[in-house]
Amino acid sequence: MASSSQYDISNVSKLLSLFLLAVGGLILYTVVKYALESRRPSKFPPGPRALPIIGNLHLLSQTKAFLQFSEWGRKYGTIIGLKLGPQNVVILNDYKHVQELFDKRGSIYSDRPPSHIANDIMFTNDTHILFVPYGDNWRKLRKTLQGLLNIKAVDRLLPIQTAEATQMMHQLLHSPDAWYDHVRRYSTSVILASVYGLRGPTFEHPRVKSLYHVQDQLTQIAELGATPPVDVFPVLQYLPDFLSPWRTWARNIRKEHRALYFNLLRETQELVAEKKAPADSFMVRMLKEQDMNSLDDEHLAYIGGTLMEAGSDTTASTLLSFILAMALFPESLAKCQAEVDSICGTGRSPTFDDFESLTYLKAAMTETLRWRPVAAGGIPHALTQDDYYDGYYLPKGTILFANTWAIHRSSDYDAPDQFYPDRFLKNKFGTVNDARPSDDKRRPIWGFGAGRRVCPGQRLAENSLVPISSQGQERYDRMC
Repeated sequence: MASSSQYDISNVSKLLSLFLLAVGGLILYTVVKYALESRRPSKFPPGPRALPIIGNLHLLSQTKAFLQFSEWGRKYGTIIGLKLGPQNVVILNDYKHVQELFDKRGSIYSDRPPSHIANDIMFTNDTHILFVPYGDNWRKLRKTLQGLLNIKAVDRLLPIQTAEATQMMHQLLHSPDAWYDHVRRYSTSVILASVYGLRGPTFEHPRVKSLYHVQDQLTQIAELGATPPVDVFPVLQYLPDFLSPWRTWARNIRKEHRALYFNLLRETQELVAEKKAPADSFMVRMLKEQDMNSLDDEHLAYIGGTLMEAGSDTTASTLLSFILAMALFPESLAKCQAEVDSICGTGRSPTFDDFESLTYLKAAMTETLRWRPVAAGGIPHALTQDDYYDGYYLPKGTILFANTWAIHRSSDYDAPDQFYPDRFLKNKFGTVNDARPSDDKRRPIWGFGAGRRVCPGQRLAENSLVPISSQGQERYDRMC
């Protein structure tokens, strides 16, 4: 008769065998599942060959992926299908695809892909509108932003932009070598004043430094390869913290963002309580309408923070690209300077009222947005149901990117890599072919997005570019 200890050992051995069998079966199931899901769907857009399980992940460039997408476009066509593990991804390299899918079929192409790091760690409770899924909460936040950023409200901020531009010109005159910091201070102070009624008088001011710090952190964690593909392989989300340093990084970014956003909100609330807040600032208006809009302080803080991040980064990047263009293409700088002199003379700086007459300068700003687009690879959209387009099958959940870089460098443009403002004087779209009535829904620039997710702050961004591009002409010689 077997002893009780032998019986216990036998039971443990059986249980261990069953456990290992279950684990092995789960691993096998997962491998087979990912292997099957990483295959290209039938009638999916063409693209590079996908490997089992990982798909095309091994082919993706970790920097400037939009250049790689453009190169693939020359080989596979203007609509490209990729597999990132089981995830279907489509790259749109032609504006007509963007127009048809994002603009005309916006009801099913306006979602965002789920992001564990963004939605579950950094920006919980659907607070950051960039990551909020398409639905009622997004519509509520979007309606609030559109109310703030209407043309009349934005144009009331022109004196702020003029004043900040004047300070930047003064700083350039006295310390031209620090022009890079002056540009970034200008864009940040404009948006701080517009949103909160606050300023960033120097680049070293805590408000300015804090903003650029959190923006740099957010940019770094969003870079391809900076974190494991936790959305492609969700099992990675369940690894313990000691094996997931990216999770600690994301939590720290959350803390820093919240500290900045809520500090700025509190400063504005104090100004309102002391009756010292500028009536035209966005946050003052939101605080007055807070009960009517049913927005708590957390949502107000994140709306303000989102406006600040987007406004400062877009403006600074475009102005720096404009300065780069003036340095690389001195003939364009000379034309801009000559036009400003012909309209304003040498006794005064241009104003917003002059800008409509500065046709070459306007063309140069538009060309800057084409030549060096912000968010060159586009912001991802997600498809909410199966769809068919141009003979291709696009499954529900497909992630789509409008590759602005490729769109702005299509064969529609003459010498697209060249900075050539005259193209927009010859044709309102800057293209080789003449503009036709049927092109009216086409846009000269696609860097502000498309469809229902198009950037609502385009006019604010464009207004912020005007005083620097025009007033700075006599000082660009020093920087260039």
